[in-house]
Amino acid sequence: MTNKFKAIAIAAAGLAALGGGIALAQDGVVQQAVAAGQVGETAEGYLGFAQPPAAELRDLVDAINLRRRSAYSEIAERTGQTRQQVALETACSRLDDLRPGYAYQLRDGVWRTRGNAPIPTPSYC
Repeated sequence: MTNKFKAIAIAAAGLAALGGGIALAQDGVVQQAVAAGQVGETAEGYLGFAQPPAAELRDLVDAINLRRRSAYSEIAERTGQTRQQVALETACSRLDDLRPGYAYQLRDGVWRTRGNAPIPTPSYC
């Protein structure tokens, strides 16, 4: 297992320990927004808005992203990587595991909806 894949595994385990990516979004408002394609995964390892959000939704997603940032920082400290490296490597895993119908954003800033075909992952994946 390469260092990159070890870091991804550690990052995924760290997020799982905190409740996981979208699993952190136990609030029904966020779950509904994800299912509706209003909120999705970004290539930077955070949730983003595919459509302009209401203030309540923005606050809830911001709180989830703060928890992710904290988890990435903890993992980075344990692995000797930067927080950004951990976030990007986790994003690779999250994009690979994204279900059809869910929104995602690559580094070009364009929001897309996952179909049945694989997502063209960023070059750092």
